[in-house]
Amino acid sequence: MKSNIEKILKIIALLLLWTVFSPLFLFFALRWKIVGKGWKIALFVLSPFMTVVYLLLTILVMWGYSEYDRKYGYSSNKAIERITGVEFPKLDIQEYNKGEKSFNGDYSDSFVLEMENELSESTFKVLDSLATSSNTHWSFYNGEYRYSLMWGNGAVTPNGESPNEDRTFSLSFKKGSRIVNLSTGMW
Repeated sequence: MKSNIEKILKIIALLLLWTVFSPLFLFFALRWKIVGKGWKIALFVLSPFMTVVYLLLTILVMWGYSEYDRKYGYSSNKAIERITGVEFPKLDIQEYNKGEKSFNGDYSDSFVLEMENELSESTFKVLDSLATSSNTHWSFYNGEYRYSLMWGNGAVTPNGESPNEDRTFSLSFKKGSRIVNLSTGMW
């Protein structure tokens, strides 16, 4: 009789531990040998405590990806080429100023990038042509080439970008310089 009461108390303790702190559940379940090995592992993995751990890990991974994408998502030559349609050499981040997010998630980050090589003369001819056309987002003012675009919320979206995101993107640079000023954000 005493062993049955002891077994019932151990099962109740295991149930409480399973709902509150599953690592202790696993420890005592292994020690007391009440539950089969497969059930111990399954109950541990599916416990409320581990569900919270999985949720927190998912949030951390998503936040980390968001921060990584915010810094590197638009500062590469491939991203700039995709958005502007003009070929750029490899770029290195020299300076990154992370803007504060507003309560609704809007932000504006600024970068100082350095091109591996200066742009070629043929690229500047293309840029001159684009800057004089009224149908592009390129301009030339005071010796500086500029590109500026906002998309999302019904505005035209560049190739490869999501129309569901409201983004800003602008860059500027001077001929003869390898420095590119870039500003990106959400609005």
